[in-house]
Amino acid sequence: MNQEASSPPATDPADAIKPIGRPNLTREVVNAIARLIMERVWRPGDSIPSEKELAARFGVGRSTIREAIQSLVTMGVVAIRPGEGSFIREPTSELLSDAFLWGLLLSPRNVGDFTAFRICVETTCAAAAARARATATTERLFELLQLMKTDQNDDQRFKDHDYRFHVTIAEATGNPIFVKVVATLQSTVRLWFPITSPLTGNADDTHAEHRAIAEAIAEGKEQEAQDVMRRHLLSAAERLTLLLERKDG
Repeated sequence: MNQEASSPPATDPADAIKPIGRPNLTREVVNAIARLIMERVWRPGDSIPSEKELAARFGVGRSTIREAIQSLVTMGVVAIRPGEGSFIREPTSELLSDAFLWGLLLSPRNVGDFTAFRICVETTCAAAAARARATATTERLFELLQLMKTDQNDDQRFKDHDYRFHVTIAEATGNPIFVKVVATLQSTVRLWFPITSPLTGNADDTHAEHRAIAEAIAEGKEQEAQDVMRRHLLSAAERLTLLLERKDG
């Protein structure tokens, strides 16, 4: 890995990590790590502190650190090497770089832009999945629906099932680029889950939206699959925007 020895970091990494005290801890940890990278405190190829040390320095729980690191791994920013630790990855494509910036910049004022892009990608995937109408896909979607219903009061399990639901639809396209983009979009959405998780009153509505998508795909109805996916994404964006405005207000 290239290391620019002639321009050492201006800040000691240990001093640069400050406690986190905001409501959405996972997203704030991701943002903090991103700032360290952009300020070249950490560079491609550098190892980052252990989960235990990061939790102590940021002043958050280890589960928050674990979730933030997993999001960064999915975005292609961090690589985990078994037995060695976590490392900052070399940039591999503009797509991953831009996806990382989405995670940093997402806010009440640009949720709409993010959602518009997500609609373009995921409605296309939904139509392709309906066109393919693969038995394995529909069986997996209905299995995930049942798991979401069973685990609707378990935030971690529910968001895992939700992530898998959307990625399964992308996989049905047979296009690995769609799969990667949807996985990245879902990873970004996961950063907001600590804010949206109190919406337990909307769990039934969310489940119904996912069921409508699965049923349209199972029935091979391409236009309906697109329409219900669009409605679901707009509904999710509306709920998120209301919560963000309430939090910032």
